[in-house]
Amino acid sequence: GFDGTIAVQAREMPKETGYLLALAAVHPEIMGVVGWLDLCATGIEQELEQFADAAKLKGLRMLIHDRPDAEFAISDAHVNGVSKLAQFGLTYDLLLKPPHLPAAIELVDRLPNQMFVVDHIAKPDIRNQVMEPWHGLMAELARRSNVYCKLSSVITQADWQAWTDADVLPFLDAACEAFGPDRIMVGSDWPVSTCAAGYVETMGLFERWSKKLSTSEQDAFMGGNCARFYGVKEL
Repeated sequence: GFDGTIAVQAREMPKETGYLLALAAVHPEIMGVVGWLDLCATGIEQELEQFADAAKLKGLRMLIHDRPDAEFAISDAHVNGVSKLAQFGLTYDLLLKPPHLPAAIELVDRLPNQMFVVDHIAKPDIRNQVMEPWHGLMAELARRSNVYCKLSSVITQADWQAWTDADVLPFLDAACEAFGPDRIMVGSDWPVSTCAAGYVETMGLFERWSKKLSTSEQDAFMGGNCARFYGVKEL
């Protein structure tokens, strides 16, 4: 039931970026790609220049939450790489878990002109209903107007076999309260989400939750905010 999508990288390999861009070239419903380059590499600016003509490359992502160092986001090499994105008109997806949030806040403060989006509401421990310190850190991060948030992957942070709406709704509410309805966007986290539910069931959760929003806010959450953030045209 969606008109278009942003395809987001899964593996940290440059050939996947090319693969996704090739898919986008023949499937117009793929309106943009968030790819991967090693932003910590020397000569990253030259690598970025190689993609300067790739109109559907809208942003990049590194798997911060897989790094054992909770302060990887503010390592010199990473900050340098992310600092190059704005000049190429690229956004940056922050893939985090709660321990990585303090460094992410510092990264954003160092790069106030870079657009960021937090993936998967920073993966709080929904299974055990652990709200803090995730809640407070997300609220602090949301004070930066150049940061958006994807409401996605919540069921995979809950009990895969026994999750209910009641388990996840407080976390969606908290993320929306922090960022506001003009800086949240729906995300499927497909196919990882299929560990806990099918695509229709997953998206149905977000549709049910969004009924509390006004009609215009629902439209923004379901597509408008994403289109604005990644610079694609709404259909």
